Amino acid sequence: MTPDTAADLHTEIRRLRIRIAGLSGDELDAGRRTEIRSALSALSALSADGRPVPALADRVLGDQLVVLLQDCLPEYGAAPSVTLRALDIARGLRRALA
Repeated sequence: MTPDTAADLHTEIRRLRIRIAGLSGDELDAGRRTEIRSALSALSALSADGRPVPALADRVLGDQLVVLLQDCLPEYGAAPSVTLRALDIARGLRRALA
């Protein structure tokens, strides 16, 4: 992990928060919803001992994502490998939602 990895993850968190909040009901189709829920599951496996992610309403998908991504930051005690993997997950999700 480079010193910029955590900063890059912060940037991805901000981008995803904006992207998900900006999705209209029509834009948040089954495919995008599935991509987000898949990322949530991957992040839970990475940082939350694989605990199931509750299937909450669409309006809180972004909040769920932000919380799990923040758990992967060094300032929250995450190992460098966890931060790097979370960055990969975040980037992949952002591209999938484009």
